[in-house]
Amino acid sequence: MFLYNKKCHSFWFNPSCVDCNQEYNLVGVLMGLAVYNSTILDIRFPQCTYKKLLSPAVVPFNNPRAEVGKCSLNFNDFQHVKPDLAHGLKELLEYDGNVEDDLCMTFEISLPCYGSVKTTNLKPNGDKIPVTNDNRQEYVDLYIQYILNDAIYQQFAAFYHGFHSVCASNALIMLRSEEVEMLVCGNPNLDLDALERVTTYDGYVKTDPTIRYFWETVKGLTTSLQKKLVLFTTGSDRIPIGGMGEMTFKIIKVETSSTMLPMAHTCFNQLILPPYKSRRQLKQKLTIAISNAEGFGLE
Repeated sequence: MFLYNKKCHSFWFNPSCVDCNQEYNLVGVLMGLAVYNSTILDIRFPQCTYKKLLSPAVVPFNNPRAEVGKCSLNFNDFQHVKPDLAHGLKELLEYDGNVEDDLCMTFEISLPCYGSVKTTNLKPNGDKIPVTNDNRQEYVDLYIQYILNDAIYQQFAAFYHGFHSVCASNALIMLRSEEVEMLVCGNPNLDLDALERVTTYDGYVKTDPTIRYFWETVKGLTTSLQKKLVLFTTGSDRIPIGGMGEMTFKIIKVETSSTMLPMAHTCFNQLILPPYKSRRQLKQKLTIAISNAEGFGLE
């Protein structure tokens, strides 16, 4: 149903999956329920998905044939869906030679479909219209609109109606696509100072050396490792809309050997931290733990 792109770390709708509209509708319903219940999802759709969900922001009343989920999208949107194809289109636009003679392209698009290749005209009689230096921008624009809108129209329309069947509110008119994404995925900003302020302790006090080592260490980590820490302790690297100050977080002391790695109770946002004797030891053990954790176990 969805295609995962490793370069942009996101999912996109499979244009070849033409018999799964009920399933796409169900995914939309589940995402709408998550928003309705203020549940943050670890779901990775490109940002243009949320632009399409707001096109229109309110489902057309009493008009089941109304066109939904289609909007004008640009090259930047396309880069976050198909980065390899976007690179190829950029090279086409920057090509210095004779596009028509050298590349021999027409206004067609060919996509794989269950072991075969399906070719579609991008405009009427597109198979007879060559791509030239003068019309290559038109070709790129039509190509992008086809991939992001036309090729997945039925799939996305089902997803759109599923989402809006739960989140049918005029309030969506006032939201930007970035804000809808935050409702679904949470706040992308990490504020460890805010997290430190709301953290509680069991067996430690905030002035203990181990706790001081911990906060000094995590604030000095890269953003990638900080997200891994949040994932390790909560089960998700997503932050509530109101920021980390709205999270619950507890650090628990465990009387065990300082050679042990930190552990976590993800259901309760609890970090089990042995009493490490130095900042260096804490950083080493914590980095090993958060870098190798995968879900509820180790890789």
